[in-house]
Amino acid sequence: MSRDSCDLLIVGAGINGAGIARDAALRGFDVVVCDRGDIAGATSSASTKLIHGGLRYLEQGAFGLVRESLQERETLGRIAAHLVRPQRFIVPHTGERPAWMLAAGLTLYDLLAGTTCLPRSQRLPPGFPLLGRLQPAVGAAHAYYDLWVDDARLTLCTLIDAQALGARVRPRSALIGVAPDGDRWRCTVRDAAGEATVMARCVVNVAGPWMSAVEALRGVVAPPVRLVQGTHIVVPRLHDGEDAWLLQQPDRRVVFVIPFGDDAHLVGTTETELPSPDLLGATDTERRYLIHCLTRAFGQTPSERDIRWEFSGMRPLVGGGGSARTASREYRMTMDGERGGRGWMSIQGGKLTTHRRLAEQALDRLTVFFGSDARCGTADRLLPGAEDADAAQRPDLARRLSERHADLPAGWVNALVGRHGSMTSTLLEQAASGGAGRDFGGGLYEAEVRWCARHEWAHSADDLLWRRTKCGVGMSPAQREAFARWWADQRPG
Repeated sequence: MSRDSCDLLIVGAGINGAGIARDAALRGFDVVVCDRGDIAGATSSASTKLIHGGLRYLEQGAFGLVRESLQERETLGRIAAHLVRPQRFIVPHTGERPAWMLAAGLTLYDLLAGTTCLPRSQRLPPGFPLLGRLQPAVGAAHAYYDLWVDDARLTLCTLIDAQALGARVRPRSALIGVAPDGDRWRCTVRDAAGEATVMARCVVNVAGPWMSAVEALRGVVAPPVRLVQGTHIVVPRLHDGEDAWLLQQPDRRVVFVIPFGDDAHLVGTTETELPSPDLLGATDTERRYLIHCLTRAFGQTPSERDIRWEFSGMRPLVGGGGSARTASREYRMTMDGERGGRGWMSIQGGKLTTHRRLAEQALDRLTVFFGSDARCGTADRLLPGAEDADAAQRPDLARRLSERHADLPAGWVNALVGRHGSMTSTLLEQAASGGAGRDFGGGLYEAEVRWCARHEWAHSADDLLWRRTKCGVGMSPAQREAFARWWADQRPG
């Protein structure tokens, strides 16, 4: 059995675990990250794909959370510029909330945001063309901006940066045993090659919906969390244009309808409480609810047969009464241990937008175990690929790379820039001798597949189709099956 040692073992390679690993490595700590599945293999690749303040949380009085989220929206828009884009949302006045309430909420949202690179909210002029698509047509609406993000790649890039700073990243490595051993935890990790021992001064449990199973390894009962499933569907485009919708529902919930690629819309999300993460998966009730929301808003809508992709994420919300809609999206940290000894931190809750601040606060508390006064520097360090690749610069970068690699499909190069940012240049240089390689359909080519296997821990066909890229959405079932067979035969890497 191999043996490793580290300052910090992080259990969970979702967005929170990735953020903690990056912060810790940047502060100079020796870090190991393990996860029983893929990077961003669960909740962190199944979000609504937004960096946002949480406009609807204002109704619950969560002003601190909204303010923190809006500050982080600005930071992530800068350090992850290649993975985000400004997204305008239209909020039609359909009667669920008075127009004055929407106007007041959006004004407060703008004030809490402070100085921002995004436009302020506005009341749309009468006769705004898209409102005529609603059934019945609506005469008034407001609009506001947040950021769209590729959630899985945000998590991945955060861990790529952590690795560049010295962290060891071990996806598909399950923590199966924990025992105290002097001033360290003796942790047993199992992967396809067998078992290994990691001696860690501190362990951080950020396993999300599975945190209670990790706590049980050391004989501790975790505080309760509410497991709330959010399901999304991807359907053919409902209309042209790049505006998104925030549709208010009679049950006081909201449903987002967001452009997804060139010919689809992403629709979500639901809030279904489940007793166990083992029950995760879209239900017929959730599909019908989302399609009903579209029917109510747009009249003619897709049927369940038109759903191109569906995914469900399990939000481990901090416990409490009331409905899932009003449950807190804040996070909670608990820590055991003493200065100079071994430590254990458990983290519950949180959201994609606030992961960097969560990591900063976690490390500020963990430094007591190491006698370090190193401070957080993650707000000023760009993620890999963000250089010269924000939304405004992306077309120019894609054009230059297409001219340099004129033999490659221009559409593919443009898509690569959207996924890899400035790293696309290195990817294409490595692919130069063999070109794009085999075309698997849906915009997926062999050169990118091999890059993801070598540099991004891609281990299975699903890793490529649904997380490293979203090319699976544009592929037929036969193309996805053919790619899975090719992957199994080739074992690229």
